[in-house]
Formats: sequence, C-alpha cells, structure tokens
Amino acid sequence: MGYYIHPDSDIHSTVIIEEGVYIGPFCKVGKNVKIMRNSYITHTIIDENTVIYPNCIIGTEPQDKSFKNEISFVKIGKNNVIRELTCIHRATGENNQTIIMNNNFIMSQVHIGHNCIIGNNTIISSLVGIAGYSFIDDFVILGGMAGVHQKVRIGKYTIIGGLTKVSQDIPPFMTVDGNPPKVIGINREGMKRNNFSSKQIDIARQIYKIIYHQKLSLKSIKSKIEELKNQTNDPEILSIIDIFIDFFNSTSLRGIFI
Repeated sequence: MGYYIHPDSDIHSTVIIEEGVYIGPFCKVGKNVKIMRNSYITHTIIDENTVIYPNCIIGTEPQDKSFKNEISFVKIGKNNVIRELTCIHRATGENNQTIIMNNNFIMSQVHIGHNCIIGNNTIISSLVGIAGYSFIDDFVILGGMAGVHQKVRIGKYTIIGGLTKVSQDIPPFMTVDGNPPKVIGINREGMKRNNFSSKQIDIARQIYKIIYHQKLSLKSIKSKIEELKNQTNDPEILSIIDIFIDFFNSTSLRGIFI
C-alpha cells in the first residue's frame, strides 16, 4: 500500500512513516517523528520526537466560513503525543498558524480548531473539543468530552473536569467542573505534582478566595492581587502572583469567569 509524500514537503530522513499515510504540500517534519498508518497531514510543521497515532487529520482547511483558501499552517513543537483520530485544523488568515507547543499529550478523537494555541505540558483527554482562537496555557488538563468555546483562555495549571462546558476565560490554578461550570477550588493536587511549595499553594488559594468568595468587580480583584504583590518580596510567592497578574492583564475576548 505504501504512503505518499508531496514533492514540495521536507521530511527528515529519520522520520518513520507507516502505510497509508498522506503527507501533502507545505509540510516540514523534523527528526525522530513517527507518523502511524492512515494519517493525513498537510500544511503542517512538526518538530522533533513527536508521535502521531493512526487516522489523525492535521492541517486541513478550517471549519470557518471566512476561510478563503489562503495558505496557512499547523505548527507542532517537540515531544508531543497525538493519539488516534485527532483532528487539528490549520489557521484562518494568510500565513497564520494553529500552534501546538511542546510535551503535550493529546488523547484520541480530540478536535483542535483553527488559530488555537496549545501551550506546553498539557493533557487533553479523549473527545475534547476546542473551538477556534482559543488559548490553552501550560500544564492545563482538560477532562474527557470537555468543550471549550471559541476565543476562550484557560490559565496555567488549571484542570477542567470531564463534560464541562467552558465559555469564558478561566484563571490559572483553578479546578473547574460541571455544566454549567463552577470553580470549586484551586488545583491543589496539580500544584503538588508540579513541585509547588506549601506557601505557593496557600497564596493561590488566597487569590482564589479573592476571585470567587468576595463577590468583587474585575477591577477590585486586580487591585487586591496587586496589594498582595506589594506586601511581599518572597520570590516563590511573587512567582504565583505574577502568573495571576499576567492573566488578568491579558486581553479577554469572552470575559473572565468570576
């Protein structure tokens, strides 16, 4: 049966390609990548040591009525695992990219829409749907069959429960579950697994209470987090506060879930 590689694509000599794979135009595949049987890849750049399991579809046209056949891409970083039947669409807009960064574990039948950015070290469970222009930050975990609305941001180290619908931005370090969703606390276990100290966990919990227990406006939440920053010079605590400040100071297209 063999496989097909478009003559315009650049495939490193160490790449393993199984039967039935189609690699179309505008592809560049780095060393030690493995692409398993019957996957279809086009308009995609793949860095080193990524493994793509059977029957994945990567780099095809976005599901977006505004797309006008422009040249755009998917860009996949290093050390990613992309499991069976996952679909990752290329971006809308000339030379724009849908981006998957490094060390991500993307399970079976995941859909990642056009112009999304997936950070580093995420776990995206089976049957998750991520709509276009969404941003999933580093160390996020998305539970099975969770749905992410277009243009939503999910902050670092947040965990989203299975079957949860996310339609607004979620701050970092949170645990979210349910439909409609509810922030039920900080992601304590995730922080412990990633070697955060007890005082870092405590400051994350303190900020969680400011956001979700005090019924404050967004402006007041930002002000209180800045006050916490001004009260310490401990670099461990400041590192957590700065993650929150960066999140709240970034542009939100859907509004923040508070």
